[in-house]
Amino acid sequence: MSVEVVKVATTAQYGGSATAVYFGLTANEIAAFGGLIIAVIGLIVNIWYKHQHLKLAKKEKDDA
Repeated sequence: MSVEVVKVATTAQYGGSATAVYFGLTANEIAAFGGLIIAVIGLIVNIWYKHQHLKLAKKEKDDA
């Protein structure tokens, strides 16, 4: 098999899988997954900001 055939076959496979998953979900399931993704992103952002805040607090303490 040539490289192009493998690339096309792989792309078709992933596209078919994504389509099957997408159209197999109800609107409620899509909304639930969207909410979960937003919640995880929010958690990561909050952890990052808390880490930055603690770094600044430690630096202030050391400078004082």
